[in-house]
Amino acid sequence: MNAHLKTISPSAHNLGGQDAFRFNLLVRRPTLLVLLRSQAALVALAVFAVLALMLAFHQVVLDAVARGESLQQARNLQSQSVWRCDRVSIPAARADCLRRANATVRADGNS
Repeated sequence: MNAHLKTISPSAHNLGGQDAFRFNLLVRRPTLLVLLRSQAALVALAVFAVLALMLAFHQVVLDAVARGESLQQARNLQSQSVWRCDRVSIPAARADCLRRANATVRADGNS
């Protein structure tokens, strides 16, 4: 590492916001490169990436299962309501019951 870079400080040169950030990258860059060249750091980074992807996949699967359960519940409720409406003996009341059951399904966003 360059010995001159170790003696320079951002406050000595009155660097403003973005320049101070670039200065820190310049000073720390050799240590980051050494770290990225090491085998242990690459393995740790790969393990972290795999764990992050597995967590994201897990969340997607949980959401899909929850949506599937909700859809199945909606279908079951609609099936039960149609079954009950079919058991009504008066035709006008049966038609009204089926109309209300279908309106409830449309209002819930399930078709």
